[in-house]
Amino acid sequence: MDIFVSSTYRDLSNHREILRIAIETSGYRFRGMEHFAAQQTPPLDVCLNELEACDVYVGIIGRLYGSCPPGRVGSYTELEYNKARELDKYRIILFIGDGAQITFNQIEQNPRNIERLNRFRERLRQRHNVDYFNDEHEAAWKILAALRNYEIRLREEQQGIGGNG
Repeated sequence: MDIFVSSTYRDLSNHREILRIAIETSGYRFRGMEHFAAQQTPPLDVCLNELEACDVYVGIIGRLYGSCPPGRVGSYTELEYNKARELDKYRIILFIGDGAQITFNQIEQNPRNIERLNRFRERLRQRHNVDYFNDEHEAAWKILAALRNYEIRLREEQQGIGGNG
């Protein structure tokens, strides 16, 4: 199963690396910006094409909004989420918790981006049962548990034993 991991990088690079290791050692295939080689294709197109080929979208949302592609208003993370939703990919969403140890540089300072981040987080809360994490290890095990639950649900649907009673 191919897992697309979407997040900002500056604040969550350690989380992404721990998650990459956890995903790969659990038999899944990690897909994300770490795998994108230099090429002439615009970065947003590379991200969205890679996402399209994946089975599951994992969104890890910290306290930074992230960078926006040239000519676009949304961040890469938000645009990736929108594409996953458009493609009806299975989506797992985690937010950084209030107990997380973060530095000043890991908190959005731009007022416009703070507003965008808050709107994005609220949209995610309304659409998904989000979970929270306080460190990279907690994020990894919660994502692996969610992936396992999704696999069980898929298997039950294939066997005709799941569903709404």
